Amino acid sequence: MVEAVRRIDPEDLAEPFAKDPAEEELLERLNAALAPHEEADYLDVEEVYPTLHVIGVPRSGTTLLYQVIASGLEVGFVNNLVAAFWLAPVYGLRLSRKLGLHRQTSAFESTFGRTPAITEPHEFGYFWNHHLRYPDLCEQPPGHEESIDWERLRKVLLNLAHANGGPMAFKPMLLTWHLERMVEHMPRTCYVWIRRDLAETALSLLRMRRSLRGSEAAWTSLRPHGPRWLEGEPPWRQVAAQAVALERTIAAAAARLGPDHVLELDYETLCASPRAVLGQVRDLLGAKGFAPALRDVRLGPFEPRLDAELAREYGPRVEEAIREYAALHGPAR
Repeated sequence: MVEAVRRIDPEDLAEPFAKDPAEEELLERLNAALAPHEEADYLDVEEVYPTLHVIGVPRSGTTLLYQVIASGLEVGFVNNLVAAFWLAPVYGLRLSRKLGLHRQTSAFESTFGRTPAITEPHEFGYFWNHHLRYPDLCEQPPGHEESIDWERLRKVLLNLAHANGGPMAFKPMLLTWHLERMVEHMPRTCYVWIRRDLAETALSLLRMRRSLRGSEAAWTSLRPHGPRWLEGEPPWRQVAAQAVALERTIAAAAARLGPDHVLELDYETLCASPRAVLGQVRDLLGAKGFAPALRDVRLGPFEPRLDAELAREYGPRVEEAIREYAALHGPAR
């Protein structure tokens, strides 16, 4: 088994978002104990089912989309229980199914991507940090992809699908920088890319800084490579650059992969017509060999979240910065 890579979160996270060191140590010991046994149980299975990944710039609606998919389609997903087993995910999935936690409908609540109940979808950050070899949420230098054991990641994902007996859905933020390589190793991979007005997204990133770290000056979420002078820029310009850079990365990969692998959606469409969105997602998976059934659950419509306070304070400046960065680095919405 390869050496585990654990993400190190900032030490200054606000109390509601900080992790309990004793609980983290317990889970780490549990994972270390289970991992060799799960490793021995892995099967050499083929890629029978498509795998679905929810992607998008952070704060663009990815969590809501993941909740809608987990509630409305017969697909497997990582809930808050399964997420505790990042080094033994198949055992976590089997335990969740044994306890009957895998077919609950979401409450469609979250706080900056964090969901409250044990049955709610989880982004599985520790798992992706481990397998993609990221110590944090910062974009790695060129050549990093060669350090990733793609065959091992493929084996784990295929065993999760096998244990589920159908497609699995994930929300892997770090995969933003590796969308094409994932398809190379798992050709049935599908992406649902949710897009939101970049000014609204940037303002939400600014609010996330305030809430998680108590300061607009402290970075949160994915951090792309950027010019060194960004470090001295005001926070509202930093989040504008962050949103444009990440959108551009996804757009470039989506253009090369094409609609056979990438379904593009708008945040407003998701909020207004979640059932129609599910039909599109189902069709995408069906084109890759397996169309999951639609579940009979009540979905939306949802009220789009807008930060009116920050919009009044920073809106015009953020929009101007987005236009500037888009002109420098190519078009983005």
